[in-house]
Amino acid sequence: MNYLQLTITVLGGLAMFVYGMGLMSEGLTQIAGARMKAVLACVTRNRFLAIFAGAAVTALIQSSSATTVMTVGFVNAGLLTLQQAIGVVFGANIGTTVTGQLVSFKLDDLALPSIIVGVVGLLVSRKPAFRGAWRTFLGFGFLFFGMSMMSHELKTVAKLPEFVAVFRTFDCAPSAAGYLPFWSVLGAVAVGTLCTVLVQSSSATIGITIALADAGLLNIWTAVPIVLGDNIGTTVTAALAAVNTTANARRTALAHALFNVIGTLILLSTFGFVCTNAAGVRGPAFYHLVNAAAEGNVFAGQNPGRHIAMAHTIFNVSNVVVLCGFIPLLARLCVWIIPGDRQRRTVLLEPHLLAAPDIALHAVTHALADMTRRAWTIASVALNNCLGKTEADAESMQKAEQEIDALQTNIRDYLVAVSQRKLTERQANMIPELIHCANDAERISDLALRIYRKTTRIRKGGIPAKSLSEITGLINSVRNLARDTVISVREETPRTELLSGKEEKIHLAAKALSQDFSLHMGKASEKNAAGEIAFLSILSGLRDIARHLGNIAVRVPAFV
Repeated sequence: MNYLQLTITVLGGLAMFVYGMGLMSEGLTQIAGARMKAVLACVTRNRFLAIFAGAAVTALIQSSSATTVMTVGFVNAGLLTLQQAIGVVFGANIGTTVTGQLVSFKLDDLALPSIIVGVVGLLVSRKPAFRGAWRTFLGFGFLFFGMSMMSHELKTVAKLPEFVAVFRTFDCAPSAAGYLPFWSVLGAVAVGTLCTVLVQSSSATIGITIALADAGLLNIWTAVPIVLGDNIGTTVTAALAAVNTTANARRTALAHALFNVIGTLILLSTFGFVCTNAAGVRGPAFYHLVNAAAEGNVFAGQNPGRHIAMAHTIFNVSNVVVLCGFIPLLARLCVWIIPGDRQRRTVLLEPHLLAAPDIALHAVTHALADMTRRAWTIASVALNNCLGKTEADAESMQKAEQEIDALQTNIRDYLVAVSQRKLTERQANMIPELIHCANDAERISDLALRIYRKTTRIRKGGIPAKSLSEITGLINSVRNLARDTVISVREETPRTELLSGKEEKIHLAAKALSQDFSLHMGKASEKNAAGEIAFLSILSGLRDIARHLGNIAVRVPAFV
């Protein structure tokens, strides 16, 4: 027998299987980007909706690792709270069972037709909106073609005594009393964990487990602990994604690990409850539950793939049911294990979100809202300083303005990275508009710094009390405009007419005030000329700030 050829064929089938799964996930992510964003909006309500959202998104994109990595990105970007993120992670573990169920069905006959449809579609279609669908077909075909290759060759492997002996080293078949061997179970869990860490996909490892079981190399007693290890191993992907992120993002990755470890320990503890079926087979009650959940007698070697998929589903669903009531407690535990880092600023633009352009652009709007809010804060400090309400420090003002400049650069660079992805026409049109908005927000901070530098001249000049009162009212109007703009951008809610109307009123009020002030100061002594010029400069700055706020308010909702 040609062992080299056998090995190459098995590994080739595995490579095709893993590649197909990744390609299918990529295609589904491209199709479901907007849907993920809509589902994410529902998450903000309660933990149960968060669980549903996690399950739905994972079922759509066929990858719990992708969902958990994205969730870590959402938390790091400030789009989700810790408890909401934990709910999404719980749901992702339910959603990932769909892949196992899909793989357990014999769909080999659809492999080549799917590959043909995918290839032809990619060659003929140039529209980005459809390319995700063709990638999904292609990935689906590669997945099942690779699965077929593996299964066929593994049946040959199952006839070789030396290979069978390897798999028997961690065989978890029960004793006569029905109890599983403790160390063998732990060994199988470790094997499943290691394989998933290496492959970086629990769905892929479950597919391999199903193929080995169908070939007769694994029995149900051994397959279940391997599946438990798969669930632990998949947490490594989220842990790696959480490196060098915010405390809440690291806590989310920790919660994912705790969920699977605690669930595994709970299930392993139930292995002590042994019962006997009608055929006289003794074993843990969980195995009998799995046997009853799918057609065929798994203890007799019938339909093992379906039973492995059912074991995976039952484990994850029951784990969520048991632990969902403890999400607040789990969140507090994660906070206790990973203390807060108050000195660390929230990273609003997360690289892991680039895989889903719609979500990435959604994150940009949140970053822009934060940038606009911070720019107005600088402007507000400068104006209050001008009116004598507070004393502002020149160094802190300069530092705050430099931070706004850095945010502008980060947004621009992130949008350039987004532009390298496959985008729809709407997504592509959003990028230059968002860049313009970032420029507007940065210009607000520049104007604020200019106003601050005019403050000394204002205070030396003889500004009439009436004019100071009127400009205070004008500042309050601009403050309201800034607040409404930030809300409009953050919530992505069109309020264009209302905001542009406010901007126009501010412009007219500032123009009228500057005319009145010029007439008054024209009659005053020359020593007040510096104050007059500074005052008019501030009015001009307020008009410009209102104009830039109006630009942001008009541009973002129109495209989002």
